[in-house]
Amino acid sequence: MARIIFKAFLSYSFASEDEEITDFFKKFVRSFDIETRSYDYQEIGKISDKVKENIINADCMIAIATKKKKIEGTEFWSCSDWIQHEITLANAFGRPVAIFIEDGVKIDGFVSMTERWQIFDRGSLVKDIDKIASFLFNLREHLETTYQAESLHLPVLIRHYVHVNEDMPSKELVTTRCEVLMESLIDQLEATHHSMEVEETTPNMSVKPQSFDLVCKEAPSGTTVRHDIIQNTDYKFLWKVIFDPPLKKGQKVKYAFKSVRTNCRPYTYEELMERIDKGTYEYKVPVCEACEWHISYPTAELTFVSEFPEAYEINKFYPDVEIGKARLPSENEVRRIKEGNLFTAEEIFDKWVLTLKVPRPLLDHTYYMFYVPPRTEELKRGK
Repeated sequence: MARIIFKAFLSYSFASEDEEITDFFKKFVRSFDIETRSYDYQEIGKISDKVKENIINADCMIAIATKKKKIEGTEFWSCSDWIQHEITLANAFGRPVAIFIEDGVKIDGFVSMTERWQIFDRGSLVKDIDKIASFLFNLREHLETTYQAESLHLPVLIRHYVHVNEDMPSKELVTTRCEVLMESLIDQLEATHHSMEVEETTPNMSVKPQSFDLVCKEAPSGTTVRHDIIQNTDYKFLWKVIFDPPLKKGQKVKYAFKSVRTNCRPYTYEELMERIDKGTYEYKVPVCEACEWHISYPTAELTFVSEFPEAYEINKFYPDVEIGKARLPSENEVRRIKEGNLFTAEEIFDKWVLTLKVPRPLLDHTYYMFYVPPRTEELKRGK
């Protein structure tokens, strides 16, 4: 069988004094059948979006953290801000991160495991070559193990159900309540992850929770269940549920979380069209998301209920499903939802509720509910 060629996003300094170091690592990494690609700043598009795209399309990220500025009052140096930003992005998207750190460079808050970095001395790379080779061998071995697990479709857990209720009580706020019953399919399951992201560039958008709480409803005796926030920025909220001690195969946990955050959806049709006209909206068509839920683990049932304010008249509501990162339309799954009446829209007194209840949602599919918001004049009539 041909040896697999893995792809790595390479993050490094473009300074002329670092070119020799960069060339050395590029060639050495390639000798382990890992192709490197860096972001070409000549590409058209928003820089952060293009960097994100390159990281998502890579199997891992390799950073070369060379000296840039002396940290005042210490003996340490900082590296490029862009390198630190790209490390954060790679961690957020679950890409393995391997960092070569020049002796004297300090990186705080990005990598918690010493096994994921290797220190080098630019004045004696040949002396460090055995350590660098061993580090790359371990990275290569990790990528092969991950690839084999993914190719064999070996999940680490199953979610027996995911029940979500999202309430938009006003123009300003959205409250999400979610309950999950999950079961470990492996021994030593340490955590499971959740994330939320804003995908438009309209100013002042943020998914940072104003409040966030998690409760454990059921767990094996002696197991502590808690959460840890990994990334909490305006564009990304990433957190994990941690099991201590790690779960054994067959053990189940039921947990629930509640998040209160600022409403990022356009509240009126006019506001929606304004975002589209300015080119900052996620879509080019006038719709809003009432639900976006990606199935990253095998799941027996997904239920998502979206509630709207009283006298808030939504229009043209419908479900949709897309496949993978390429967001290919899943016509068969949409047909199953419609023919099985798995999507409902009803006005209970003067309050609209959209419900999507899908048995056996498909892995690596994203489930949506869309609607068109009311015009300003409709809101005034409803008061």
